[in-house]
Amino acid sequence: MMKKRFGFTLIELLVVIAIIAILAAILFPVFSQAREKARQAQCTSNERNMSMAAMQYVNDYDERLMQTECWSCGNQLGDRHDPTRRWQVRIQPYMRNI
Repeated sequence: MMKKRFGFTLIELLVVIAIIAILAAILFPVFSQAREKARQAQCTSNERNMSMAAMQYVNDYDERLMQTECWSCGNQLGDRHDPTRRWQVRIQPYMRNI
């Protein structure tokens, strides 16, 4: 009477590991490209969100663009360096998220 064998040989295990490694080498670049496309789509969505918020601001303020800070004005103090004058702060109420 023969015993039934339930295990795998070393060669069979190495072949399976090699096949998995080859598949992984093929699929990793595909996953990284998909991740990069997702980042690009998120960036495009954020840019569209900011553009729409700026257009809503312009519509609410009689078709006038928001004033911006003057970063090249030296160390002058006053309302030119007021953080509430930054365009990012001015369009924030019109945006869906921060």
